[in-house]
Amino acid sequence: MGLSAAMEIGKSGLNIYRVATEVTSENIANVNTPGYSRQRVVLESAPPTTQNGFPIGTGVNIATVERYYDGLLQKQLVNAQTTQGYDTTKSNVLQQVEPTFNEVTNDGLGAAISNYFGAWQDLTLNPAGTAERQAVLSRAQILTDNFHSVSKALNDTISIQNDTLVPLTSDINATLNNIANLNMQIRATELVSGNANETRDQRDQLVRDLSSQIGITYTENSDGSTDIKYADGGAALVTGSTAGSFSLTINAGTGFYDVNLTPPGGVAALVAPATGQLGATMALRDTIIPGYLTQVNTLATTITSQVNTQHKLGFDAAGVAGIDFFSAAATNAATFGINPVLTSTTQIAASGNTLLIGDNSNALKLAQLQNQKLMTGNTTTFNSYYGTLVSKVGLDVKSSMNTEAQDIAFTKQLTTLRESNSGVSLDEEMTNLLKYQRSYQASAKLITTATEMMDIALGLIR
Repeated sequence: MGLSAAMEIGKSGLNIYRVATEVTSENIANVNTPGYSRQRVVLESAPPTTQNGFPIGTGVNIATVERYYDGLLQKQLVNAQTTQGYDTTKSNVLQQVEPTFNEVTNDGLGAAISNYFGAWQDLTLNPAGTAERQAVLSRAQILTDNFHSVSKALNDTISIQNDTLVPLTSDINATLNNIANLNMQIRATELVSGNANETRDQRDQLVRDLSSQIGITYTENSDGSTDIKYADGGAALVTGSTAGSFSLTINAGTGFYDVNLTPPGGVAALVAPATGQLGATMALRDTIIPGYLTQVNTLATTITSQVNTQHKLGFDAAGVAGIDFFSAAATNAATFGINPVLTSTTQIAASGNTLLIGDNSNALKLAQLQNQKLMTGNTTTFNSYYGTLVSKVGLDVKSSMNTEAQDIAFTKQLTTLRESNSGVSLDEEMTNLLKYQRSYQASAKLITTATEMMDIALGLIR
């Protein structure tokens, strides 16, 4: 090996450790970049030459610039964020619904039911009293207002969930397009032996973001691209550089949005999301909140039916048979209300005898409806039925909050594991930086030494 070969080795060392320093600098610069995976230069000996029958090294080459990436952790994070996306969305909405059933202040629907039947009980003490009769009407109006308030709050929540589908599906479509575009860039870069590590990091971060919105499965291809499928049905979402899309159409029967998925190059088909933020939004809109509303509606219609039946068995202040107290046309809590024909306190049928105007027997029977088991197949009272609903909402909220907290802790643990494996450690990078700096200086010294030796040899010739 001549001095020129030693200079070439020094030159290669300068180039190699310059690149290594650049990679280290990239790591340091991206220490706070979400989703960034630290990189390292993998060195290998350059192909040797033969000198006097012996193999002699020719320096160092860069085998590759690899990123610290754990495919298993990526899959675990994707699955964990899908679960967290569902549970967090559900928890947030249920916490917004809970105040609707707040009975702590004693002015909620449960108290209104008790006060209404309590007004009938007060009327039994003075069946002809105008003030007592007016109290019955006033308490009935308060009960009406409470039913309307609860119904409106729940229906508004359902409508909000429906409206949320518009920006949510739009955001999902944008993410799918971005992943497809990054797939194209990665494939083009690596096709010419380029380095697409940063682009892969961006793509993987988008995959994790997407997984919190919808359930997905994905496959990493040999060309560097990632194909994504929809977990709730298996349809393709991204194939190479082509993305599918979600769309919304209005259901003629419900008036709400139906969700459709058009796979890459395919035809739109109706889907039923069940995971991620999209699945939680659909469940809240179609099942969870309507379930609460159905129970409130059942309570309203049962009270209407039972009170009207008993009220019509009595007689008013003029000895005329009673009429419906509540509107018989009411089919739910939103339409619950006092019979518009009942315009005077004298029409309240407190008496049980047409000839005894001061009789209180019918008022007493109406008051006793509160304690009769008329709900859930005649197994519970009005207040117990509503109290059970309030307890259910409270338990659902508490359960969802606990589940969300567990999801967050699990995701945090996985994120910590990823950071320990793929994250940037400034201490380690500073050590590498110092190591590469010393190596660069040594390579420069090698060139200087070879140059001095060559000068000496030339001087001897002269």
